[in-house]
Amino acid sequence: MSADYRSWEEREATAEKTRAEAARIAAEAEAARTSSAQAAEAGAAKTATDLLAEQVKQAGLKKKLDAVTESAKDEKAELKARRREASADNGTAFKYIVNVAVVLGLLAALPAQLSYFLTLHKEGEKNPGTAWLLGPIPFFLELLAWVGVLGTRWAHRKGLPRWPFWILTAALASVAGYINLAHGMDEYGIVAGVALAATSVIGPVLAEVRDFLEGRAAADTRSLEQRAAAKAAAKKRAREQRALEKVHATEDKRRKKLFPREFAEYERITVAHPTGAISREAAWQQAWDNEHLLPLATTADTLAGREEARAAINAVLSNADRTPESEAVDRLLAEIFRPDGGDSGPSQKPAEGGPKGGAGGGSRARRPADPKKPGALGGIGNRPSGRAPRTDAVEPLRSEDIEAAKKLRDAVPADQFSTPAVAKLLGRSKVYARRVRDAVQPDATQEQK
Repeated sequence: MSADYRSWEEREATAEKTRAEAARIAAEAEAARTSSAQAAEAGAAKTATDLLAEQVKQAGLKKKLDAVTESAKDEKAELKARRREASADNGTAFKYIVNVAVVLGLLAALPAQLSYFLTLHKEGEKNPGTAWLLGPIPFFLELLAWVGVLGTRWAHRKGLPRWPFWILTAALASVAGYINLAHGMDEYGIVAGVALAATSVIGPVLAEVRDFLEGRAAADTRSLEQRAAAKAAAKKRAREQRALEKVHATEDKRRKKLFPREFAEYERITVAHPTGAISREAAWQQAWDNEHLLPLATTADTLAGREEARAAINAVLSNADRTPESEAVDRLLAEIFRPDGGDSGPSQKPAEGGPKGGAGGGSRARRPADPKKPGALGGIGNRPSGRAPRTDAVEPLRSEDIEAAKKLRDAVPADQFSTPAVAKLLGRSKVYARRVRDAVQPDATQEQK
């Protein structure tokens, strides 16, 4: 048997090893391919992500660029609007048109003046030539008006009156205008004459107007909105002032009608003070105080009426719980249960073991009821109760009230001197008034009984 002879088991093991090695290599190759594919996919995904991020970044930058561009456009438009507003506020267009009108006026007036003066000749001259000697006169006449214009500007800067220079400008411009009017009417007719005269007059007049407006604009630095608001506020104040003056006129008319003496004093006070030194309200208050020495709208009559009303209210409130029936019951009880123990008092049974009066010992002795006992009854103001007596039933009588009641008693008939009359006189309750009446005329109670 040769040396390289192998058994079937060896050859099968070798083949199995070869197959396993091939499977391992195939697995490694497959893993390598999978890893490469995953790496390629990851790279592609990263590339797509980077591309998307770049697109987002570019979109953000484009948006910012658009915003900056739009903001620049807005700023440019706002700048133009401010420039237009400043130009309109400064009157730039008006000044420019005035300058153009002045130049055109000079260009029209000077040739007309030159054609007039240069063609003049001496009377009787056979071959008249150009009157060069009169050549400076048109320039002199046209520039005379501007002397007044420049004088107005100088006077404005120095704070001097400008009206003398306005008169000078009008007079000097009228000289040149009259010459152009006469020359134009002779040569071209009335329309041309008036137009030539206007070229000499309108230019200086417009320059004076421009300078006047510039001076006013320099003095008033407010914007258009501020001037409009101030104008509206001034109109509103004027309307309110007119309405207030109407109210004051109506008020003065009514005061003069209702309070003539007070209104005369009010006018005296107003005239005595300097204008605006005292207000209407303060002057009227002082006038009322001078006449009445009382608060405004209060007089001696109204004060007396107020005191009478207060006394009447107090009398009503103090007798709110009294009725004619209760008055009659009080009088009856005062008659029956007199505190002096009269014959009309109730009889009491003698106590057992007590003394017996009379011969037969059967007569019942009378004893007065003790007003201090809880069961005793007394007259008005003497009946015991669970509450304190009324103040006006126990308070001392005032001497001035008694004197007033005596005067009333002597002044009125006897049947009119009653408790209500005394209560009305004193402004007190009827309980207190009854006590005063009894003190002044004790027999009045007996007469009523």
